[in-house]
Amino acid sequence: MKLYLVRHATASDSAPSDADRRLTREGEAEARVIGKALAKLGVKPDAIAASPLLRARETAAIIGSALGDGEVEIVEELENGPSTTALIRGLKAHAGARELILVGHMPSLAEHLAEFLGVKNTQGFPLGKGTVVCLEMDLLREGAGQLRWWMRQKQLELIAG
Repeated sequence: MKLYLVRHATASDSAPSDADRRLTREGEAEARVIGKALAKLGVKPDAIAASPLLRARETAAIIGSALGDGEVEIVEELENGPSTTALIRGLKAHAGARELILVGHMPSLAEHLAEFLGVKNTQGFPLGKGTVVCLEMDLLREGAGQLRWWMRQKQLELIAG
């Protein structure tokens, strides 16, 4: 399985609540870059899952549109807080997927990345907004992942063209 961890794109700082923060125009552009880059890399996800927070859902929908699949599944465990074990349980239906895109938030994405790689310290995992990390694993479980690549917006822009 290839697992793509995506930090949501840039969102507005003003909203009635944190959950309602929308992507800015810059954030929408960042999400389009992610989608175009993933399309050029030949990514064909079996599913796209996002945190229930609006900025993650919007990022995932834009990526999905670029990949020809606008359907986004909401996974509560992609919000900040739940453990990687809980996330894996929440993704149980996708255990046999070939490619899976997960859109979430910091610091939980860094924690999940560390857990999937079997690393204790998340200090070396600064996922900026609009960053994508690709892991490969035989089974969706902690410690089973191998880091294949890590791209920030600048690298994704070069690929997207």
